Amino acid sequence: MTPGQARAVAEEFFNGVRPLTQALEVVVYGFKDGYVAWGREPGPEDPFTPPDIAGSGCIVIDGATGAIAIRPLLSPETVAAQWPG
Repeated sequence: MTPGQARAVAEEFFNGVRPLTQALEVVVYGFKDGYVAWGREPGPEDPFTPPDIAGSGCIVIDGATGAIAIRPLLSPETVAAQWPG
């Protein structure tokens, strides 16, 4: 899985059914075994910081298989460290 492929998977996951005018900004963080991705409302905040919203989640895209796993919204480094890959 390349970074571009991971971004495409994440975009489809977070924005697939949304109208373009309501699309979330998708952030992708790469790590050794895959990618952590999350959607965030556009805004002036740091784009590499996950939103602080109760109930939000992120996904891990397995770098070898492309499989998606939904994870709690923690820092991308924490999510990556917990990945069993």
